[in-house]
Amino acid sequence: MKPQIHRIIKLTETQLILKLHTSALMYSIYADTTLLFIFSKGKESPYGTYEATFYQYNFMHLAGIKSQTMSAQKFYEACLNGTIKIEDCSPTHSLNNMYEKISVINNLLDFKHSKCYRIGEKNLITKDNDFELATGNSSGVIGYDHRISQKGSKKLNRNINAMPTTLLATPITQLVSNPEKIMFILQKPIQEKRYQKILYEIKKGLLRENYSLLPRNIQNSICCYNSEF
Repeated sequence: MKPQIHRIIKLTETQLILKLHTSALMYSIYADTTLLFIFSKGKESPYGTYEATFYQYNFMHLAGIKSQTMSAQKFYEACLNGTIKIEDCSPTHSLNNMYEKISVINNLLDFKHSKCYRIGEKNLITKDNDFELATGNSSGVIGYDHRISQKGSKKLNRNINAMPTTLLATPITQLVSNPEKIMFILQKPIQEKRYQKILYEIKKGLLRENYSLLPRNIQNSICCYNSEF
């Protein structure tokens, strides 16, 4: 594997604000909802699944920012409204790291043109990929995991959905040589128990056709076929 070369990136204030605004608009498609990613290595391979909840406050961290002027919630709202200012954007690590993440976040939120891999199945190891699942493309990856521990212990609370916690400007093929195809993405409001909306399917009608091949617990989490299915 060739080592990744990080470019020095500089954004003007206008570019920074515009990129944060357009990325927040993209993120708003998923904000306050849970997505079910269903993926596979190929036609004859079984389906894998992963659920992740997209909270509004996750956006700031994905952008590599730790604002000193507002909460993560207010930061997302300001980006969405286009009222964010340069002084609201303090980097979590470094300016270049922040610019790098802001430059690719919009591409990485386009799940229709992404692939994925589970951390337990990776074969190219880096020091940064300490997440459970990643979605990504040639621009980088978004990593998801359970970060909330059970009260009084270090065990992860699996009753709380995973969330997007990491963004790396590292092409997915530098982390795994054969990422899996995202076949379907289902979506539901956080408070709902069952999925009613197909956000994406790799081929129209394929979910209905392959419904019986899904794991039983996933079948039970999908509403009976309605007008959207």
